[in-house]
Amino acid sequence: MMKVVISPRLATCKDAVDFVNSLPETFDNSGKTVFSGRNTIKVFKVEWGGKAQEVCVKRFKRPNAAQKIAYTFFRTTKAQRAFENAHELIRRGFDTPEPMAYVRTTRCGLVDYCYYVSATDYNPPVKEQLNDPEEFSKEVAAGFARFAASLHENGILDIDLNSTNVLYSMQSDGTCHFSLIDINRMRFMPEGSKLPIGECMENLTRFTGRYDLFRYVAERYVECRDMPAETVEQLVNVKKIHDEKWRRRKSMLKIFK
Repeated sequence: MMKVVISPRLATCKDAVDFVNSLPETFDNSGKTVFSGRNTIKVFKVEWGGKAQEVCVKRFKRPNAAQKIAYTFFRTTKAQRAFENAHELIRRGFDTPEPMAYVRTTRCGLVDYCYYVSATDYNPPVKEQLNDPEEFSKEVAAGFARFAASLHENGILDIDLNSTNVLYSMQSDGTCHFSLIDINRMRFMPEGSKLPIGECMENLTRFTGRYDLFRYVAERYVECRDMPAETVEQLVNVKKIHDEKWRRRKSMLKIFK
């Protein structure tokens, strides 16, 4: 069995509907693979309603036995969450590739493979300007700080807010525009509600391991949110605690391996 949900804009386009419905049969042997790991991401050239375009399809890793039960009876799938989160992000004024559809397949009554279909976005990740070069781009770093502050002020917590999941493009006025990808793990507060500052601080620790970059972004972030200057040191301390916990987890995994 299969569950298919298509965005209202495409629901009346037969070509789009046919493409989405055929994904479980055609995914393995068509499209261009752009990422292959735990999940597989492919780009497909399609012609919908007489318009040629490229669409991105992400097939999530087949869940294990416990996950199959959880996704069937207790939790929404990652594909569904990505689709719904994308719509909510756009509704709140933030950019992400247009959500087009999601597919959930089942096997023996339990969730099997799931697919998320979206528009493509070929803009580079901020990692290229922040984490990769010896001297990070202060323009991109400052823009990222404003972007993260705006997300938090609007009650949005992107749990995977790392430098590969934030794409950027330079605008004609010299400012940066940002777009989020890999958005199946997010939390939205009711509009008008604020995220706890502790959660915001913890969320900001994930985009880099560089302390020069982190301090610079923390300073701009605090300015954007009109916080006391001493908040920067609090953020740096939260970052240090987060990184130490991460190192301990990695060490423990090595021991058990």
